[in-house]
Amino acid sequence: MAHLTVGLDIGTSAVRAAELDISHGRPVLLTYGQVGLPPGSLVDGEIRDPSAVTEAVLKLWKNGQFSSSSVIVGIAGLRAITREIDLPFVPDNEVDSAVRFQSEEVIPFPPDQTILSSQVLADYTSPEGDKMRRVLVAAAHVDLVNGVIEATEKAGLTVEGVDLISSALVRAIGGQDDSEQPEAIVSIGAGLTVVVVHQQGRPQFVRTIGSGGNATTAAVSGALDLPISDAEAVKRRIGEPVPQMQTAERAAQASMNELVGEIRNSIQYFASLPGRLPVSRVLVTGGGSDLHGMVAMLEAQTHLPVMTVSALARVDTSKLDLTEEQANEVGPVLATPIGLALPEPDKAVKKFNLLPPEVANRARMKRIQERTMVACAAVLILLLGFGAWKFYQVQNAQNSVDAMQSNIDVLNSQVPKYDLVVAANNAYTAGLSRRATVLDSSVDWPLTLNGLISITPGKAQVITFDGAASTPVASSGASTTSGSSGSATPTTTSRSSSTTSAAIGTVQLGVTGPGPSLSISEAWINAIALSPLFANPLQGATVVNTDTTISFPFTISITPNASLDKNASLK
Repeated sequence: MAHLTVGLDIGTSAVRAAELDISHGRPVLLTYGQVGLPPGSLVDGEIRDPSAVTEAVLKLWKNGQFSSSSVIVGIAGLRAITREIDLPFVPDNEVDSAVRFQSEEVIPFPPDQTILSSQVLADYTSPEGDKMRRVLVAAAHVDLVNGVIEATEKAGLTVEGVDLISSALVRAIGGQDDSEQPEAIVSIGAGLTVVVVHQQGRPQFVRTIGSGGNATTAAVSGALDLPISDAEAVKRRIGEPVPQMQTAERAAQASMNELVGEIRNSIQYFASLPGRLPVSRVLVTGGGSDLHGMVAMLEAQTHLPVMTVSALARVDTSKLDLTEEQANEVGPVLATPIGLALPEPDKAVKKFNLLPPEVANRARMKRIQERTMVACAAVLILLLGFGAWKFYQVQNAQNSVDAMQSNIDVLNSQVPKYDLVVAANNAYTAGLSRRATVLDSSVDWPLTLNGLISITPGKAQVITFDGAASTPVASSGASTTSGSSGSATPTTTSRSSSTTSAAIGTVQLGVTGPGPSLSISEAWINAIALSPLFANPLQGATVVNTDTTISFPFTISITPNASLDKNASLK
């Protein structure tokens, strides 16, 4: 049974969704889509225009042909963070309570306005000998989460999970090898840039930068005195040898340099933390990752290998038949929705879920109501079907009784004619018996002649032919084996015997063929051994003719397989 999940990413410039089938080994991308948002709909990851977001989600679901209305949404921004906490060892079912008890020390939001979720990173023993647990905590302000949920639910969707975009990025494009070297992932969006450093798929550091591709667009717009929409188009053409593009590139360089500096500082800050290994490489994705010169600039400032990656490499896209151009276009912007829909690679690790308890209860009650309605409808259909079936049975039984009574009446009227029918049947049976006796011992000559022609060796010529029927005579010198169908298959022994087993006729042939060898007679004997119609070939004295050909008489027995009873070609 297919297990479908849908990841919904509400970004600064667009809402995007991807539906995956995760029931098999490699997730299958079934469909995806995106719908643009008016400027200002989302600021720093928080929804400012819920109606615009709801309308965009409605349009996305209308055009995207998504199978499921249950989604996992992602959040990012200054009010969605991760922190590591070291706890005295507690059982798994008590981790969340222990985290909430200590969260006030590391979470900057009021406890009553904070939603928490946690993942156990490792168990270890402290220098003092105490058993400890290191836990990664995801925390979000309740206003941030509720804003996303309300806009989504107004579009008719059910939110089954709220996850951090940083964790989704790790699942979508993070390296899944056994290397212990940390890896940085940078997603450059329109209004936000998310930097997450992970080690073997577990986030170690997350920072959200309140700037992205829109800042570069604004710089181009100011330099060329263009509307934002026109400046966006010009920004995508930077690098072309046109004077206007050179001016735009100079304006974009300053904005991009500032963003790259923030990314570099984030990676350097992580490297400065105690006990951290150096970052091995940087993976870049997002709509702003393809800006001209961005990768080269980031590589120059971080002194690390920088690669642009696509989340499509992690899923099976054969259902969509994407061209290479389409894949290159959508790959950078689908990392977040694909990552939200993907499960954790390690099944022992649960995904973050910042869904408020009351929303989870509401969704659970909705599912229960839907299932109850489906069950009631199914029971009603079964009852109606059972009633219709019983009514049909009664009607059918009554019709059968009426038909049987009618048949009885007809039979009673035919009783006087029964004796005549019995007498006629006896006469017919006796005729069949006499007919079978004749047919069983009569040769089907057309069949016999055709069979003889079909097995005559290619270089042999039949000069004379004399066929005669005879009464079958049993002999111990040959045998036939009868199958369940009534046909007889002569054995190899019977072919070489000089007598016939229940033969119904014989054929006397005068044969001539090339000589002086006996290959012609051997060919005859071999052909007869493979034919069910003939048996017991007997060759007479061989005469060598003046033209080097040989002649000899040949006698063949006709088996019961060639009788009219078996073949009935003249019936």
